[in-house]
Amino acid sequence: MSDLFEQVKNLSLELRSLIRQGVKDGVDDRIQMRNTLLQQWFGEISDLIQLTNEQQQFLEDLLTEEQQLLSELQAEQRKLSGHEQGKKKLNSYQQVSRH
Repeated sequence: MSDLFEQVKNLSLELRSLIRQGVKDGVDDRIQMRNTLLQQWFGEISDLIQLTNEQQQFLEDLLTEEQQLLSELQAEQRKLSGHEQGKKKLNSYQQVSRH
């Protein structure tokens, strides 16, 4: 892609120089070639931007899902912790009632 950009850049600089010198022969062909390369380059850039947007959306969705799973895990841990505390209290009461 950077090679394509270099070609566009070099052709543009060449065209600018030729136009300043008043050269008309072959300028139209070079403009067409530069425009074709420029369209290809913009197409590649557009594809990269789209890919980047898709990657960002995927990562955002993944993060949201992981946050939900983490919340569920924390709730489950609190629930299990509550059960353990209840068992300990029950065991303590049973031991006290035996004495």
